[in-house]
Amino acid sequence: MKVKDYSLNTIHTIDVEKDFSVLEIASMFLDQNTDSFIITKNEKAVYIITQTDLIFLFFKGYEDKTLKEIIEEFPKKIFTININQDIYEAYKIMRGAAIEHLIVVDDNEKVVGELHSKNLVMKFVEFALKDEMTGLYNQRSLDTIKARYKGTNTRIGIIFIDIDNFKHFNDNFGHNIGDEVIKQVANQIKSSIRDIDFAFRYGGDEFLVMVFNQEKDIVLKIANRTFNKIDNIEDEIFGKIGISVGVSFYPDDSKDLDEVIKLADKNLYIAKNSGKGKIIES
Repeated sequence: MKVKDYSLNTIHTIDVEKDFSVLEIASMFLDQNTDSFIITKNEKAVYIITQTDLIFLFFKGYEDKTLKEIIEEFPKKIFTININQDIYEAYKIMRGAAIEHLIVVDDNEKVVGELHSKNLVMKFVEFALKDEMTGLYNQRSLDTIKARYKGTNTRIGIIFIDIDNFKHFNDNFGHNIGDEVIKQVANQIKSSIRDIDFAFRYGGDEFLVMVFNQEKDIVLKIANRTFNKIDNIEDEIFGKIGISVGVSFYPDDSKDLDEVIKLADKNLYIAKNSGKGKIIES
């Protein structure tokens, strides 16, 4: 994971030569709704002012002081990281220096972005819970959700999806195209479900969807909508994508959620073995 994948591209900078007063900078904080300004000279970082700094300066009664006076009176070590560095290096720098803002630079040391510790923490949480390629939830998340709902009476529709003839895409177009096929399927799955439902990359080219508190006909409607959206993909490079789908229902089919998931998987393979491109329900 590279810094560029997590860097905030919308940054707020002030050229040091403009030499605003603290009061003027405070107004800019409000106008631009930011929590930091990177002070630059020739596009390179020379200082950073955060909201915490601003509170301190007002407390000291320095609102009329100029930017250059503040830099001279309260010098700082500027921490930067190259945009192509590993994100964990950024985390180590921020933790070691006890800073909340890290300036991102290019190979010429010019400012191109910024990392905030609060955003970084959430990104790491997201990385732990989601599949990096597709943005769908991963197996770790699935285990957590299963543990939460096991033994409850919550209605859960299970939709198991597998890409038909996936080996064809890898063998004929290469693994990059195979990855693109997986991403496109994942995007259509995400666009077919509600915010309160969960979509997981189960493994390889398999996906699992959990639909909560809906009757069977609604779950099947969502399964059909997903099927049709994927069926309508017509890519100029790899063409069409086919899927097979298995559907089951908790707790109707079983009061064991794991068994219901296995049943959806079984229905999926019934669909595959009976010609593919089908939806089979229990």
